[in-house]
Amino acid sequence: MTQSAGDDRVDEIEQAIVKSRRYQTVAPATVRRLARAALVAARGDVPDAVKRTKRGLHEIYGAFLPPKPPNYAALLGQVESAVDAGDDEAVQEALRRAMSVHLSTRERLPHLAGFYQKVFRDLPEPNTVRELACGLSPLAVPWMGLPEQAVYVASDIDARLIDFVGSVLTRLGVQHRVGVADILEDRVDEPTDVTLLLKTLPCLETQRRGSGWEAIDLVNSPIIVVTFPTRSLGQRSKGMFQTYSRGFESQVRERSYSFRQLEIGNELVYVIQK
Repeated sequence: MTQSAGDDRVDEIEQAIVKSRRYQTVAPATVRRLARAALVAARGDVPDAVKRTKRGLHEIYGAFLPPKPPNYAALLGQVESAVDAGDDEAVQEALRRAMSVHLSTRERLPHLAGFYQKVFRDLPEPNTVRELACGLSPLAVPWMGLPEQAVYVASDIDARLIDFVGSVLTRLGVQHRVGVADILEDRVDEPTDVTLLLKTLPCLETQRRGSGWEAIDLVNSPIIVVTFPTRSLGQRSKGMFQTYSRGFESQVRERSYSFRQLEIGNELVYVIQK
């Protein structure tokens, strides 16, 4: 297959994905990377490659969201109403409701306040926090105890989701910058005081072996918070704590980074200092 023919077929796969309501707002760079790999695996068969691309998108993105795209407009309206009423408790309830539509943040909700207290404990007060592959985690800013002047920098592969995150942070009065970005395609070396990679490395490794540590090494922050799930999406343990801790700590020690390990709910947490 010539490069031109391959590009044409990748274009064809991308167009098929864009027609899918579920994946139409995923970053084009992400879709095209998965499409190229799927095309090779499918030996040039475009319909098969489309199925494989959707399967790949499900593994790294779709599995964490409901079958139908969340009603972000309604969720934003609930946050806005609570903010306008000056009711902090209602604001937190609206934020919890919004975070519950994404499986990753939903799993953290029972431990939300304690999670961020423990993560940021003993760390210097950050002026900038960056979260890569953020999902809806930035909505937890009110629980983080960040200084008022702190800037929250967030990115994700989903344009629809990241627009919602930006709108919520605006209504909360949080200084921020948000944008669509793919860790495997875009630069991750913007200087920040803290970088969060919450339950992100397994998704990176699914796409390219070794890419998780490539990202950590490139991140330009003295403090990096990396977490892993200790249970599958089906809530099975399957020895995940032991597997992730053994492999991760071996890599940390090779680099002479210092770290603190925590276990909070179903999440294995590493606070790394480069």
